[in-house]
Amino acid sequence: MNHNRNLKKIIVLLMTALLLCSSLVMAGCEAEKPKEKNKTAVTEVKKSPEQIAAEKKAKEEAELKVKAEAEKKAKEEAEKAKLAAEEKAKQEKALIKQNADQKKYYVFIKKSAFTLYLMDNNNNVIKAYDCTIGKNPGQKQKRGDMKTPTGTFFVDEIDDASGWTHDFGDGKGEIKGAYGPWFISLDTDAMSKGAWGGIGIHGTHKPNVMRAMDSEGCIRLQNQNVEELKQYVRVGTKVVIEE
Repeated sequence: MNHNRNLKKIIVLLMTALLLCSSLVMAGCEAEKPKEKNKTAVTEVKKSPEQIAAEKKAKEEAELKVKAEAEKKAKEEAEKAKLAAEEKAKQEKALIKQNADQKKYYVFIKKSAFTLYLMDNNNNVIKAYDCTIGKNPGQKQKRGDMKTPTGTFFVDEIDDASGWTHDFGDGKGEIKGAYGPWFISLDTDAMSKGAWGGIGIHGTHKPNVMRAMDSEGCIRLQNQNVEELKQYVRVGTKVVIEE
């Protein structure tokens, strides 16, 4: 009996040892296996010269398309802005004409400031221009005294003076363009009683001589300014001149 029991024990021990060895062998085999790579290697595909050229061309064409679209949009915006500006200018010109026709503007000239002001009927300054006045100070008394009169006058004529000439008595003879593009004549008869006349607002052949006492009595403006002023005045527009 005892012999059989001992034999069973030996058999159990042998089996246990065999299982243990098997486990150790398997573990060793697992350890010897190469580790799997976590990432799959990416194989780089080499492009042909034709493919590279095609891709470059496609990129350039796309860039040109974007540029052309941007230029087209900018051109359209510029044209839109231009039309809006033209429409605004047209409306402003129409309003100026309407107000001028209704005598809603008048001219105020301050001799001591050498400035001509365009005013509205609420005494707001619309425009201000440098001007030149008569060579001699004081109130005009007679023809040829080289003085600019003070008082309230009204426009009686607006004449195209672009072809006019004038002899200033300086030995240079008749000077073309002496009056600029326009002569805005003032009715001074009520003051002068016929003793003098011919006073007006006009352009000049000497645009650099402004804010000075240099005229024979008229009020000179730079030509572009008298051109602009003409839009606002009509026959009957009031002109006030003060020292």
